[in-house]
Amino acid sequence: MVSKILDKLPLRTVLIVPFVLQIVGAVGLVGYLSFRNGQKAVNNLASQLMSEVSLRVEQNLQVYLTTPHKINQSKLDAVKLGLLKMENLSAWEKYLWRQVQLYPYINFTAVGNENGDYRSGEQLSNGSRTMNAIEKSTGANFYSYNTNDTGDRTTIATVIKNIDNRQHSSYKAAVKAGKPTWSPAYVSFLEPTLIISAIQPVYSDKNQLEGVLIAALRLDYIGRFLNSLKIGKSGQAFIIDRQGNLLATSTAEKPFRIRGKEKQLFKVAESHNPLTQATAKFLSSHFQKLNQIKNSELLNFKINGKRQFLKVLPFQDGKGLDWLIVVVVPEADFTEEIDANTRTTIWLCFAALVVAVSIGIQTSRWVTNPILRLNIAAKNIAKGEWDTTIESERSDELGELTKAFNSMAQQLQQSFETLEHRVQERTAELAVAKDKAEVANQAKSTFLANMSHELRSPLNAILGFSQLMTRSQTLSPEHQENISIISSSGEHLLTLINNVLDLSKIESGRTTLNPKKFDLYRLLNDLEDMFQLKAHDKHLQLVFYHSPDVPQYVETDELKLRQISINLLNNALKFTNEGGVSVRVSKHYSGGNQQAEGEKNELSEESKNTENSASNNLKQSELSHSENASYATKHDGSPSVSSFFLHFEVEDTGPGIATDELDNLFEAFVQTQTGKDSQEGTGLGLPISRKFVELMGGEISVCSAVGKGTNFKFDIQVIAVDAADIESQKPTRNVIALEPNQHPYRILIVDDKPLNRQLLIKILHPLGFELKEATNGQEAIEIWDSWEPHLIWMDMRMPVMDGYEATQYIKGTIKGQATAIIALTASVLEEERAVILSAGCDAFMRKPFREADIFDAMHKHIGVRYIYEDPGQANLSAIKERDRGEMSATDFVKLPDSLVADLKLAILNADMDLIDSSIEQIRLDDAVTASAIATCIENFEYDKILKLISQTSSHE
Repeated sequence: MVSKILDKLPLRTVLIVPFVLQIVGAVGLVGYLSFRNGQKAVNNLASQLMSEVSLRVEQNLQVYLTTPHKINQSKLDAVKLGLLKMENLSAWEKYLWRQVQLYPYINFTAVGNENGDYRSGEQLSNGSRTMNAIEKSTGANFYSYNTNDTGDRTTIATVIKNIDNRQHSSYKAAVKAGKPTWSPAYVSFLEPTLIISAIQPVYSDKNQLEGVLIAALRLDYIGRFLNSLKIGKSGQAFIIDRQGNLLATSTAEKPFRIRGKEKQLFKVAESHNPLTQATAKFLSSHFQKLNQIKNSELLNFKINGKRQFLKVLPFQDGKGLDWLIVVVVPEADFTEEIDANTRTTIWLCFAALVVAVSIGIQTSRWVTNPILRLNIAAKNIAKGEWDTTIESERSDELGELTKAFNSMAQQLQQSFETLEHRVQERTAELAVAKDKAEVANQAKSTFLANMSHELRSPLNAILGFSQLMTRSQTLSPEHQENISIISSSGEHLLTLINNVLDLSKIESGRTTLNPKKFDLYRLLNDLEDMFQLKAHDKHLQLVFYHSPDVPQYVETDELKLRQISINLLNNALKFTNEGGVSVRVSKHYSGGNQQAEGEKNELSEESKNTENSASNNLKQSELSHSENASYATKHDGSPSVSSFFLHFEVEDTGPGIATDELDNLFEAFVQTQTGKDSQEGTGLGLPISRKFVELMGGEISVCSAVGKGTNFKFDIQVIAVDAADIESQKPTRNVIALEPNQHPYRILIVDDKPLNRQLLIKILHPLGFELKEATNGQEAIEIWDSWEPHLIWMDMRMPVMDGYEATQYIKGTIKGQATAIIALTASVLEEERAVILSAGCDAFMRKPFREADIFDAMHKHIGVRYIYEDPGQANLSAIKERDRGEMSATDFVKLPDSLVADLKLAILNADMDLIDSSIEQIRLDDAVTASAIATCIENFEYDKILKLISQTSSHE
């Protein structure tokens, strides 16, 4: 009877109802017991956690607060031993500068004397260190100097006039106490941070006050330590003084407020943090006065009905500090601990579990028997037994499932037979397509190699002979102009050929990334110099800007980045007739980082303002370069090895691109209507640029409006590197002769093209090399065997016998091992380099080549030494003129306005000491100009300097 009733009930009801009844009873019992035990566990955990946190805070405060007094004691010991004098504070500078770098949580360490002089070494939040000074004899002005790695002054960072150190609260507090003590907490006036100073007066042997020693502690470091503590999930710790002022907190709130132009401390009850504010109000109401707290207190209170645990611990250091350490944790942070108490109640569920298992077994048997039969049938079908069926008389869900399974088995049999036939057909089609693709790829590679050789070989002769003729001293200016046109046209043709070959290599999958560590700022400057003349000829503004956070030294494929930039700048300047072109580089930030996004927007706005006027362009560019130089100095010590993205934008004010043309803009050989009208270009620059950007891990996009201009944007992935990793680039020098006392060098030139042989002969013969020629590999072997040359320039593709076979033969002999063989090839395939070197060649050089590469290779492999043209002679006369005091108003324009003004005032007042000081300050910026000014001063040419300064004002 029961079985028939169950057959009619839905399977879900039969399975769920019995287990729900059992689980409800068991969970209810467990929950009740867990709640009671959990309350006890919460109180114990809260007490232990808060005691541990407060103890850790107290211990770390002892460490932080002991250090400043130890620093002062070490300075006092130096004074008592006679190593440092209170009347001569200049000797203290490097001592203070070295002291401050030992402790990151020390803001500054200083000394001031009764004469009003003051010195301090200060460490800023960004890691840089400054040297601060007040000289009573020079006007009691506060000077903050930037320093180099050895602590020497470099440039003036800040000047504050009329500062008397003796009137500062720290100095007065030390004099009043007459012993080591603490100053009141105050906000630093150089940067927004709360500090407290350990102060100690210095007395002479006659008990006369000589000055005060100061060591300032950054309270934000205490806040960082508090923030690092794990105080439950949302607990807090903060430190206050007995007046209720907030000194440090584990939250992000700063312990001071800006009211007008002043930075002031505030009461903890005025905190913006709700938990901090509520805790302060409870303490005020519970103790009335904070001075009443003499011992550690463990309390609790409620906020909006939710209980909070509170620990208050007094802290004194014996030198005047009297603080309160406050730790508050919401009770909700400990509720998860209640789960641990449920383990004690598991045994109480055992009886209920036995009953549940008994019922479950009977129910599962009734349910699982038909399921097992379905499982067996499914395994048979998996083995290929498609005729498997299941008999069932049930009308519930399992009965319907059995009928559906039988139907599915029949459909699977039919589908499998059809699918198997289609797979066979598709496999055959794919095999044919694969064979065709491999044949096509091989044909493309062969075409690429042939095109490279056939096109670049004649260009090698054109460009090579053009270079030789430009060095001739007998050609008329007209012929020189003609040669220049031939050379530039050849370079243009080589660019077009390289674009076609680059596109072919990209499509055949042969383009690879060649990362290199290089100076990104130098690359941007080179691009600016390269295109500045073209922009000037069209009366266009060309603006380069990079944000301060862009690193100077990076690692990526420099050549591909240069080609992308050149392609985009060429297009921008080609199609722009008025206005200008701007290039902007910045770091790429993710959208989730709001702070970083805000910085990015500020940089973007700054870059837009940079383009407002031509005069601002120059100043902003100089400012950008100086800021970035500072950035590189600060971060070179700890470069990140992780990669990030650089964002580039090339924006112009040209005619713009129509919307319907944007979709096909990056297709090969496709040009916009503007490009067609100009009748220039091949339509390959943008497709190649896109492929290169994608290869460098980024993407390129464009936005444009007709009549308003175009903006190309792209991102590339780079790695920031250290300046020490960058290889220095030697300037190219022209070879004019061989060094004397060298034995005659025998050089064999092997090439089937007469022009290519003639080019090398024209380059090498004037220097006195002994030369012979061969038109194929067979002739080369015969001449080598009889003549024994020191070096062979070997073309690789020649009739009769190619360069590969000839090289293998020569290098296969003992005599041939002493002969250097350098391959000359017009191939652009990178894999051919490995083939050539494996044949035995000592080096690999592509056509067309540069004259300097030929000479460098011969020096490297056979030791030829040269006499070079001296590039410095051209500027020698100009340097001598500067040494004789010859200057112009331009020299003063480059100097900071403040330095020029100080120099002018010193000359008008005939103050020789101030004149000498001004010249030394100028020498930090421009040593040559400073020397020229000093020469004029020595020759009493004061009017000449004043006249140049007045011309500088008129230029502005």
